[in-house]
Amino acid sequence: MSLIAYEQECAELRARVAELEARLALPAPAEMNGHHHEASPFDQDGETRLLRAAIQSLADGVVICDRDGRLIHFNAAATAIFGERSSEAAPGEWSSRYGLYQPDGMTLVPAHEMPLVRALQGDSADAIELFVRSERLPGGRFVECVARGIRDADGDICGAVVVCRDLGERRRYEAEREQRLRAEEERLAAEKEMLRMARILQSLLDHLDVVVWATDETGAFTFHDGQGCASAGFERGTLLGKNIFDISPGDHLVQRALLGSAAHDRSHMNGAVWDNWVIPFGEDDKKASGVLGLSLNVTEAHQAKVELEAKLALIQRQQEVIFNLETPIIQVWDHVLTLPMVGVVDSKRAARVTDDLLAEVSRTQARFAILDLTGVDIVDTATAGHMLNIITAVRLLGAEGIITGIRPNVAQTMVSLGLDISRVRTLATLRDGLAFAIRKLTEDGSAARRAALLPRPTRSVESG
Repeated sequence: MSLIAYEQECAELRARVAELEARLALPAPAEMNGHHHEASPFDQDGETRLLRAAIQSLADGVVICDRDGRLIHFNAAATAIFGERSSEAAPGEWSSRYGLYQPDGMTLVPAHEMPLVRALQGDSADAIELFVRSERLPGGRFVECVARGIRDADGDICGAVVVCRDLGERRRYEAEREQRLRAEEERLAAEKEMLRMARILQSLLDHLDVVVWATDETGAFTFHDGQGCASAGFERGTLLGKNIFDISPGDHLVQRALLGSAAHDRSHMNGAVWDNWVIPFGEDDKKASGVLGLSLNVTEAHQAKVELEAKLALIQRQQEVIFNLETPIIQVWDHVLTLPMVGVVDSKRAARVTDDLLAEVSRTQARFAILDLTGVDIVDTATAGHMLNIITAVRLLGAEGIITGIRPNVAQTMVSLGLDISRVRTLATLRDGLAFAIRKLTEDGSAARRAALLPRPTRSVESG
C-alpha cells in the first residue's frame, strides 16, 4: 500500500467516524421538521441493524462506550486486536486487561490518557499511537486511535467511540520504503564510485604510455585502450573482437593466465620495449573466464639502463687500469723488483699489492724488492702497518725488502707513531735503492766466482 492510499483511507475513516457521530446525534424521525411522529418499529430495527452491520464490517477496530465508561460494543476488528469485550472493566483497568502500552512498549497507558476517556471529557483525540500486547498477541502490535465524543440531541455527551487502525501495514510500508531508499542510496553511491574509478582509469589511459586490454576465455579482445596504442602501431580500440592468438600465435602469457596463473615478461614491438603483465579474472576463483593485461612502454627506461650498464662497465675497466697503474711492479734489473706507491694505501689495495708482489718475487726469483714511497704524501698507522707487512712477507720468500723515497713529513709521522722500522733497510731515493741492490748482487756474484776458483780440498790416504 502506498502512503497516498494510506492517507486516503485515514481520511475515509475520519469521515465514517463523523458520519457515525452524526447518525447517533440525529433526532428521532418523529421529531424531524418539528413534527413528532412515532417511527415504526420496522424502520428503527432496520436502521439499527444496518448501522451495526456497517460498524461490524469496518476493517478498523471500533470500540463504543457509554457516558459512564462502560464498554458496550467491540466490532470484529476490535475483538481481533484487543480480545473479548468486558462491560464490567472500568477505564482504570483497561490498560492492564487489554495490554495497552505507550509506544515504548513498556509503560501502561494511564486512564486519563485513554482516547475514549479523553473523548468522554470532550477532547478530540487524533492520531494517538498505542502498543497492544497480550497473551493473544505476545509479539504486540502498534495501533493508531481516533476518538470522539457521542452527543445526544441536546448536545450532551452520552458516550464515546474510538476507531483503531493496525499500524503493522504502515510500519511495513515505511520499512520497505526505507529499505528501498537505502538501496537506492547505495546504488547511487556505487554508481558514483564506479564513475570515479572510470574517470581515474580514463585519465591514466589518456596520459600514460600504456595499453590496457582484456580478452575472453577464447582470446578475443573485449577491451583495448590506452595512449600507448600508437607506440605499438595500433589505433585505440581497433583490436576489439579480434583474437590475440591470431596476432601473437602461441602467446604463453595469455595461455598461462587462462590456466589461472599471473605472468610477466618483456617484449619488443614496433621498435619499442614493453613490460607486459597478464592476470586471470572471472566470475569465481575456480576458472578464469578471461584475462586482463597491461603493457607499459619502457623503451626510454630500457635504453637508459643499457647506457648506464655500459658506463658502469667502462668505469670498472678504467678503475682496473688505474689500479694497475697505481701499483705497477717493475723488474728494473735481474733479480731486482721495484714497486712505486702512489696515493693512499688501504686494506684492499695493500692485500692486492702483497699478492701481486709475492707472485712476482716467486716468478722472477728476485733477491730485492724496492718499495718506493716517493708518491705517498700522508702516512697513518694503517698505511705504515700495510707497508711493514709487505716487507715482512717479501722477507719470508728469501728476498730483501727496501723502502725508499720517504718524505720528511712522512718520516716525522712515522716517528711520532712510534713505528719500529729498525729491521727495515731504508734509503733516500729509488736510485740509491737500485744502486744498493745492484752492488749487493755484484758483490755476491764476485764472491761466488772466487769461491769457484779456489782448489777443492783432497782427502789424504794413509799408506798401509
